[in-house]
Amino acid sequence: MKKGFYKVLIAIMSIALIGLMIIQFYWLNLTFQSGLENFNSSVYQAMNATTDKVNKYEIEKYYYKLNNVNNELKANVDKPQVFTHQVVKDSLGVTYYYVTKYVVEKSMLPISGMYNDSITKANIYSQEKVYKVDKDSASKGIENLNFNLEESLRDGTYMIENMARWDAGTTPLDKRISYKMLDSIFKRELTRFGIKATPRIGVFTKDSLLTNIKSEHFKEKNIKFTVPLFYDKDDHPVYNLTAYFPDQNYVILGDVIPIVSLTFILTMIIVTVFALAIYYMQMQRRISEIKTDFINNMTHEFKTPIATINIASDALKNAKIISEPEKVKYYADLIKQENKRMNAHVEMVLRMAKLERNQMELNIEDVNMNGIVQKSVEPIRFIVEERNGTIFEEYKADKVFVNGDPFHLENIIINVLDNARKYSSGKPDIKISTYNSDTHFIVEVKDKGIGMSPNVLKKIFEQFYREETGNVHNVKGHGLGLAYVKKIIHLHGGEVWAESEPEKGSTFYIKIPLKS
Repeated sequence: MKKGFYKVLIAIMSIALIGLMIIQFYWLNLTFQSGLENFNSSVYQAMNATTDKVNKYEIEKYYYKLNNVNNELKANVDKPQVFTHQVVKDSLGVTYYYVTKYVVEKSMLPISGMYNDSITKANIYSQEKVYKVDKDSASKGIENLNFNLEESLRDGTYMIENMARWDAGTTPLDKRISYKMLDSIFKRELTRFGIKATPRIGVFTKDSLLTNIKSEHFKEKNIKFTVPLFYDKDDHPVYNLTAYFPDQNYVILGDVIPIVSLTFILTMIIVTVFALAIYYMQMQRRISEIKTDFINNMTHEFKTPIATINIASDALKNAKIISEPEKVKYYADLIKQENKRMNAHVEMVLRMAKLERNQMELNIEDVNMNGIVQKSVEPIRFIVEERNGTIFEEYKADKVFVNGDPFHLENIIINVLDNARKYSSGKPDIKISTYNSDTHFIVEVKDKGIGMSPNVLKKIFEQFYREETGNVHNVKGHGLGLAYVKKIIHLHGGEVWAESEPEKGSTFYIKIPLKS
């Protein structure tokens, strides 16, 4: 896959994913706003229904108190009645409307005598009411009176309700209603309108002062809903019922939480799959590069031995060479050495393949690690001394036996020493030490080579990883040595790590559990 196309593909996928997430958030916000509007509407309906019931309850108390008066007025409903009215305007221009109700009470009086007749007796009662009439600014005349006024006067409703307002207005609030009653009515109305939230309520005066009728932990700053509770005789609010809901948002989203949760989960799955897709695309791209690099490295590693073997083989065909046994032996040893070198590369690749498939079988036995280290130093010492370098050995470990595979343990020490040699510029200066912790045998390999940056240090135990400058590998190899070391050490239950600074050298630590 071309690098440019790879970037374009990631950009398109990212834009699509971001667009999908924006749509999801827009839908959730739209759902919340719709739910909020429905919630507010239902709360106001419940509050208005509550205040209506409270007011009706209060008036009903007055009806009960004035039951006799009300009954008397209602008793006169079917009696002959006459209403008269008169409009009077005083010197200040104030208009008054006088309404007088006349009730005629008739009774039959029998007359004894020869005519066996009767006479009708009529008693006339009157009741007068005066109304101050406000002017209608639009019509510049007298406002129309309530068409139900006559009916209200007839059954006593008008008189009792207005008297109730006047009398209640002079009564302390806590005598008119209790918090328990108000809270109970409001919660029933909330349930009726489908609101399951828990309210906090408070009653305020017309001067915005909080009364004692309030919920526990009521906070004025949280108030969101306000409706009039009680009115005076002029229909002006004297108390206001206020409310808010601490769990409002949860209740609004309550019905859509399953859908929201499912949407969130699906979105997270898409994001995860997208991230994994990018990760594996990058990994496959990197593996492709590593594969190409590995093939090139192996080609170079094999090219020299093959060329050497080819030259040595041609030399052995020469009649002059055949006649000289020493030269024949030299070329034969050269062929064997180069063949051994190629075999070592193949063996390393095969070993790593077995480790990757968990097919590596260790031949565990009691191993003297000081002996393994001494044996591993010998083949490296010869190469180091050819470059006029030195290997210093220090054996401080007094507990030297571990349970391990001597063949692989020797190989990992050789790999670490060879790594120290390859990455030492000039004359290699290597020190290898052994010592014990409480339960482990530790090998320390220290060099004064080129060192490594922190970024490189984190990757050196990865397969096929090789430090490079630009696009040029400065040291031959195929990036399997330290990966092999790490896997073998882990199979032995141990640890391996490194410390390094650029231009100051590196130190490798191998830690293996002692024989139990």
